[in-house]
Amino acid sequence: MKSIDRGSLVGALVLIILGAVFLILNFIPDVGFEELWPVIFFVTALGFYLPAVIWPESRRGLAALYIPGSMLLVMGAAFLYNTLSGDWGVWAFAWLLIPLGIGLGMTLAAWIGSWNQPVGEVGIWIMVLNAVGFGLFGTLFGDPIIKAFGSGMVLAGGVLMLLRGYLRGRMQHSDADTKKE
Repeated sequence: MKSIDRGSLVGALVLIILGAVFLILNFIPDVGFEELWPVIFFVTALGFYLPAVIWPESRRGLAALYIPGSMLLVMGAAFLYNTLSGDWGVWAFAWLLIPLGIGLGMTLAAWIGSWNQPVGEVGIWIMVLNAVGFGLFGTLFGDPIIKAFGSGMVLAGGVLMLLRGYLRGRMQHSDADTKKE
């Protein structure tokens, strides 16, 4: 398949999926565009994810598209929560999810694009730190759902940091044992 054909394929798939979503929304009673407009973010994110799949020979460079795609994916999830719950006040701290999406994109790009390991590690820590920040604010200022979700994010962040410290300690201890021999 020629490159130009695959480029048209990406655009066509995004439009077909978006059109199908809109068509389905027309047939679901009491559910309209007012509630599900964030689906546009999900479909657009898919448009950023597809090129690395469609052009595997260029995956290393195209993997960078996972960064804006993941940012849109996370924003879509936040907006979907807002529209379904009516809780728009959460944006006082939900902006922390945007860099979380960037960290997710960096992690996916490093994994899919076979980038250097430090890029993926930085992406993971961007996700963890922003999730913990969101969790702290959510636990303090969110509605009951956000408070529960936020508490879980803070807890998970603590467990990840503890695990990282434990693994680093084991690695340093094994390096010291190797030097003694």
